[in-house]
Amino acid sequence: MLKRNSTGIIGRRRLDRRRKKPVRFRRFGGAVRRRLGPRFAVIAVAAAVLLVVIFCSAMLRRPSARQPAVPEAAPAGDAAGVNEEGSTCFYELLLGCEIPGLQPPAAGGCARIGALFCTVLYTLTGIDPASPFTVLNLELAAGRAVSLPAAAPAPSGGPQNAASPPDPGEAASEPQPWGGSFAPFPLDGDGKPKILLYHTHGSEAFTAGVSEPKPIPNIITAGEELARILEENYGLAVLHHREIYDQPRQEAYRKARPFVEQIIAENPSIDLVIDLHRDGVARSRTTAVLGDRELASILLVHGCRNPEAARNLELVFCLENELEAVLAPLSRGVMQQDLLYNQDLHPHAILLELGGHENSIDEALGSLPYLAEAIARTYHLFFLQR
Repeated sequence: MLKRNSTGIIGRRRLDRRRKKPVRFRRFGGAVRRRLGPRFAVIAVAAAVLLVVIFCSAMLRRPSARQPAVPEAAPAGDAAGVNEEGSTCFYELLLGCEIPGLQPPAAGGCARIGALFCTVLYTLTGIDPASPFTVLNLELAAGRAVSLPAAAPAPSGGPQNAASPPDPGEAASEPQPWGGSFAPFPLDGDGKPKILLYHTHGSEAFTAGVSEPKPIPNIITAGEELARILEENYGLAVLHHREIYDQPRQEAYRKARPFVEQIIAENPSIDLVIDLHRDGVARSRTTAVLGDRELASILLVHGCRNPEAARNLELVFCLENELEAVLAPLSRGVMQQDLLYNQDLHPHAILLELGGHENSIDEALGSLPYLAEAIARTYHLFFLQR
């Protein structure tokens, strides 16, 4: 009897031991569910709402698959604008050859899957396979997707279509800001550089011209001529930095930054920093027609992410006003971008777009005397009169 009772007691103890862990586990799991259950529900609801908001905003922002976000309407006589749908399909196929998964979606369920993939891709990267212009927006930062309007319109000055452009340095009939003469120029400088001229995208090229023997004239060629005019005609010492940074292009600003920063640190006499580029938009937007001459027009680009953006914008508009006064048709105005462009490296840094890839080097060089005069006038007003 005692043995049976002992055996029974031992058996009950063993059974309790077996039940001990499951019982505790069930109690612990229930407590965890009771404590964390509401939190998980809130997180799940918040995540679902966030996904819906992202999806709706992407659908509102995403250009139509058959209506690419062209910066401006094509001219009536432009053959490219006749078959817009075929051109879009061509670009879709072209992108699909380079990036797997970006081929135009097929009909049926695959079309819905492809559309969903395009929407997610556009939300995460800003690239829409149906519109190659979104790729240009990210690469060149020159499209509507990233462009902001200028803070204030620059006053227009001078005729828009003149029979022939005036000679640079020639006094205009109306009074000029410094008294209607070029009395301060050329300056008697101390030999120290006053202007740093460099090219983040030094490989940007123009088409060949009659007066340029080089097979591929690029923006550095134009920079050399601009530096020469500023030094010889206006006495402004220019430090022209000719290094190439845009190979590969997407790393250009990051690669140029430490070198530009070092040059500025080693030359405290520099008052003005100019990053000279060549644009990549249509010729109709980058060409100024003056009678029987065609010149490369000039766009000023201002980075809004610069901590000193408001202060720097004053200089940008000063240069824009002087360019309008020298030769108004050359000016394309001021474009503000939600980018930095390394303009935080100096209090007075500007980015200039001279012409475009469809302009010849002759057209670019023809604009430089007027640009140099506008820069000299701005230097006098902004740095010498203060």
